[in-house]
Formats: sequence, C-alpha cells, structure tokens
Amino acid sequence: MTQNAKLWTRALVIAAFSLSATLILNALGFFLPFENKSYDIRMAGAAKYKRACDQICFVCVDQESIDWAQENYSWSWPWPREAYARMIDFISAGNPNSIACDILYTEPSVYGSQDDMALGQAEARSGKVIQTFFISEEDYDKALFPVPPIMDNAALIGNITSAKDSDDFIRRARLFYDYNGKRYPSLGIAAVCLDQEEPDFSSVPKLKDGSVLLRFTKSIDDYFPYSAKDVLESYDKWKNGEEGVLAPEDFEGLYVFAAYYAPGLFDICSTPVSQVYPGVGIHITALDNYLTESFMRKAPDATNLLWTILLCCLASAIVALCESRFATQASIGIPIGILLGLALAIFVPIILFNNGVWLLMVAPLFAFGLSAISSVILSLSVEGKQKRFIRSAFSQCLSKDVVNQIINDSASFTLGGKKFQMSAIFTDIQKFSSFSELLSASQLGCLLNFYLTKMSDIIIDEKGTVDKYEGDAIVALVGAPLKMDDHAKRACKAAINMKKAEVVMNKDIVEYAANPKPSWMEQDLYDAFKILVSNQKTIFTRIGINSGEMIAGYFGSERKKNYTMMGNNVNLASRLEGVNKQYHTNGILISQATRELLGDDFVVRPLDKVRVVNINTPIQLYELLEEKSAASDQLLSYIKNWESAMERFDARDYGQAKKIIGQLIKENPNDNVAKYYAGLLDKYFLQGLYPQEKDNEGVEFNPQDGVFKLLQK
Repeated sequence: MTQNAKLWTRALVIAAFSLSATLILNALGFFLPFENKSYDIRMAGAAKYKRACDQICFVCVDQESIDWAQENYSWSWPWPREAYARMIDFISAGNPNSIACDILYTEPSVYGSQDDMALGQAEARSGKVIQTFFISEEDYDKALFPVPPIMDNAALIGNITSAKDSDDFIRRARLFYDYNGKRYPSLGIAAVCLDQEEPDFSSVPKLKDGSVLLRFTKSIDDYFPYSAKDVLESYDKWKNGEEGVLAPEDFEGLYVFAAYYAPGLFDICSTPVSQVYPGVGIHITALDNYLTESFMRKAPDATNLLWTILLCCLASAIVALCESRFATQASIGIPIGILLGLALAIFVPIILFNNGVWLLMVAPLFAFGLSAISSVILSLSVEGKQKRFIRSAFSQCLSKDVVNQIINDSASFTLGGKKFQMSAIFTDIQKFSSFSELLSASQLGCLLNFYLTKMSDIIIDEKGTVDKYEGDAIVALVGAPLKMDDHAKRACKAAINMKKAEVVMNKDIVEYAANPKPSWMEQDLYDAFKILVSNQKTIFTRIGINSGEMIAGYFGSERKKNYTMMGNNVNLASRLEGVNKQYHTNGILISQATRELLGDDFVVRPLDKVRVVNINTPIQLYELLEEKSAASDQLLSYIKNWESAMERFDARDYGQAKKIIGQLIKENPNDNVAKYYAGLLDKYFLQGLYPQEKDNEGVEFNPQDGVFKLLQK
C-alpha cells in the first residue's frame, strides 16, 4: 500500500471511530444540555432578524395602570372584573379579530357574583373573547377552568399549560391539548380557531410530540403593548362621546392579548431570549409564527446524521490532504484547514438558524473536533519516529530550513537511492599536504575544524547538504533530499561566498598570529596559525561544480548508512575541482550544464572544451567569478574582452587571440589564467605546434575537433 493510500485509509478509520463515539454519546443524551445552550445563543442572535407581526397587539395591566386605577376608581388589587368588561367593550367596538385573555378567573370574584356576570355579559356582547384554563403537570386531573359565568360566555377556551424542556426553558409550544376526551387549542392558536372554523395546520413544522419550535423576537415589547390605563381612560371618554388617547378603531383587525405585566403578577418563563420572559409572550409568539409562517424547522434526523458524517470525514481528510499533497506546508496547512473546518461547523448551523432551520451544532462539532484531534495525534505518533530519525540524520549536514521541510514533507524523503536534478560540489585545499608536514596531528585537526566549519556553514546556508569530509576536502550537494529548481544558482553562490570567506580567513589567521591568543581559542589552533604565518602558508580552495541528474540517498548496510550521491555527473564535479590547478584559476570551475542553469545572474568566463580523465564526452569549462549583482563595470568589460579572445582562439586566429590576451595581462597582471593561455600560445600555437602528452603540459590538443584532453586528475 502506498503512503497516500495509508493516509486516506487512516482518515476513514478515524472518521468512523469519531462518528461512532459521537452517536453513542448522543444516544445517551450527553450533548442535550450543550445543544440547548447553543440553541438559545443562536435564537438570541436570530431574534434581531425577526420582525414582530403587525396584526398582534398586547394590552398590559402594568404597575402604572394599577396605581392609576387606585387613584381614579379607588380600585384595590385585584381589580373588579368589571374593569376587564370595560376593556372588552372598548376593544370589541373596534372589531378586532380576537381578544385573548391570559388571566385566570378560576375563583368567584371577591366583589360578588354580579362582577362575574358583568364580565360574562361583556364576553357575550363581543363574541370574540378567548379565556384560558390551566392544567398542572403535577396534577393532570385537576384542571383550572374559569368560573361558569365567564367560561360559558367565552367564545373559546384556550390552554396556557407550558411545554417546558428538561432544563425548564420554553423553546416550543403546543398547538392543542387533549383533556378528558376533548381537544383544546393553546391560547395563541385559539385566536386562529376562532377566526377560522377549521384552520389548516398541515404546513406547520411539528416535532415528533406535535409541539412546534418558536421563533422569538427580541422582546415582547416589539408587539407595541398598550397600557390598560390608556384603554380604561379612553373607554370613559368614548362612553361620553369624547376623544381619548385610544379609539376602538385602533384595534380593528388585530389579534389582541390581555395579561398582567406588573412586577410580581405575571408568569415568569425562561426562554432563549430572556430568563424573565412574560408567559403571555409564549402565546403571542406562537400566533405570530403561525401568521407569518416563521416557526423554526428542525432539520431531519437524516440531515443531522449526514452533517455529522461530513464533518467527521472533513476533519480527518484535512490532515490526510495536508500530509499527502501539501506536506511541505503541513505544519501551517493543518491548523489553517482545521480552523476553516471549525468555522464551517459553527457558521453553517448559525446561518441556517437565522433562516429558520435548526441544524444540530454541538454533536457534529464534537465529532469534527474528535476526528481532528485524533488525526493529528495519530499523525504525530506514526510520523514521529521517522521525523526524529530524519532530524538526527540531517541536522549536522543540512540547514534547519531544509530539515524542517523534510520533516514536514516526510513523503518526499525515502531511504535508498532516488533521482534528483541537482548540483554536486567538490572542494579541496591546494597543497594541503605541505600543511601536514608542518603541523602536529592535533594542530592539523583544529585547523581543519576551523576551516571546515566556516565552509560547511556557507553551503548549509544555501540549503546545501554536506555529503562527507575527506581530509581537507568537502563533498556537498544542492537539490536533495528536497527538490530545488535553483540548485545550480545556490551551489554557485555558495562557492563564491566560500572564496570570499577564504580571503577573510587568511587575513584573520595573520591577525590572530600577530596578537596574543584569545581566551576562547584552543592553543593548538593558535599554534597552527603562527606556524602557517611563519612559513608563509595561505589557504587556497579549489572548487568544482557540475549539475545534472544524479542519484542521492542512504547507501550502505543496515548497520551503517550514509547519505551520499553517485553517478557520472558526480564524478565530473570531482574532476573539475582538480582541473582548476591545470588552468591556474581563481579557484572555481563549473561545467557547461551548470552554466546553462545560471542565466545572467553570474559572471563567468569560458575556457576550453576538454575531455577529463575517464570521461570521453567533451565538455565546455567555465570559470565562475562573481554574482552579476556584485560585479564591477571593470570586471564586466574585462570578461567581454576575454570572450573575444576565446572566440579568436577557437577560430584558430591565434595571433589576434594572443594580442587581446596580452592586453588583458597588462590590465590585470594577476590573471594567471590569461598567463597560462599566453604561454601555450607562445610555446605551441603561434609556432604551428600543439601540446602533446610528451610535453608534460598536462594537456593534449586534438586539432581535428579543437578539444583539449586533460592528462591529470
């Protein structure tokens, strides 16, 4: 099974586990309290989008009305029922749709039977008054109905028994209540039953128990409450033919609710929008939702299950996708992906809720979180061992950035050989054997550590990999174990920086040797510096670079492995390092393959086409001099003239070539490459001769193809 197949199989297993755990906990009711809380939060947010139905109004017996009636009518509390009769007469004169009284009249009036009769007669005159009865959940057989004069004259009796959830919050309402074989509408729906002989409730979204989910407005005050004081005061003026604050016509075509609204008098209910919500607001909301067709709809169980499955799979898929397709950015991609998935799991239910659909949030969110956490933990545990191995294996020879890239994209790293387009770097210190003759083993070791540390850091800074050290030589590669499109440019930049560091290093050696030993410096290193200076020895590094297809990977035995490279292109880089000596370069030779990958970012000068030892195919040699951005105008002009000289040399116009090269030597007497060519021209080509193997020049020229054969490694 491939690595990707394993990742996706793991994702499916984690999703299935998370779904199973979620469904079990859901069946046990674990999520219900949390879902109710999320429902309330969403309802409180959605309430601001719910506009109160303008066909409903609310007449409230508030504290102001009670105080006013005491002062003007000398009514103590409770009011005589004649007060409500007056309000019914006034409102009914305006031809409302209904008058629903959320006031219990279960006991005879303290003002006598005539008081009850006064209210009953007002009901009879109106024909639109709905009275209430209440059934205690604790004592079902003891229903509280209005006294006979009031009950007998009411147009309809509505039930006000609440449909509370297990936490005593009211989120839903009953449409009807069956009692003793008779079906009673709820107070809110009773108004519709009064208005329509057989109202159609088939389109109302009901829960399994027949109740409906209410969609609340922000406050009951959204229904513009009228004060009982204003109604009573306006009634008096209306009876006297005067104009009051209100007119009966203000209630025309309205569904009117009347209830207590003074502190300590009205029923307090806990709802999603308020924990001190007037009970009459439940019935008003039920009627509002019916008239505006805005009852909340609970998403079907199948939809909730599919939503949970989707989130389970999404969470594990995010981790699998980041590891398989975006491994180098997995450490960033996984958190971002999970956060986006989390936002989806939260905002989709919120958006649907604002549009009247209750999609479960908590259980699916738990499933998503469990799947995400399980995926990350399992990923860390499964991948951890390989990542620790990779970090240990490469931290000594790779930059931290590259090591982290490999760890984040472990699929890109495999044991064994793998083909890469990359660049190989070989370096060596010229005449290092002469150093060995002067220094003790410990002094030589300290000097090498000093040199190799600085040079290796430069390679690693360019995301190169140090393959091995062979005495004073460094073997390195750029472009593996991670693919790099700019491997040639990085290799050349590292080479140039190594040569610049070499200049600084030689100056530092002279300076250290001329002064007392620094406290941090080992004695052997200090002694090595003094010996080098006293013997006029300087460090000169030769570097060879070649680019192309090579094999890189761990090679060796199970007990001993090394990360290394191999291939013909590797061998060519090794040969180029030694060829620097033949051409007396400033230290860096690159192949034609490397040159073609550099574009115009570097300054190079062409040398000969040569056949190196053990490689028969001719290659064009180039000396790497500087980055284009750092090159002076003088250097650019110098190289342009050099190219002209080489064009004349290749065209076998040796006289003109010698003339141009001679001018370049005058301009730069330290150009040993130019001196080398001038010597060959004078000794051979201008004499009609060509260097042969017997001449001990280290090269042999083939006049037929114009290629030099190198005779030394």
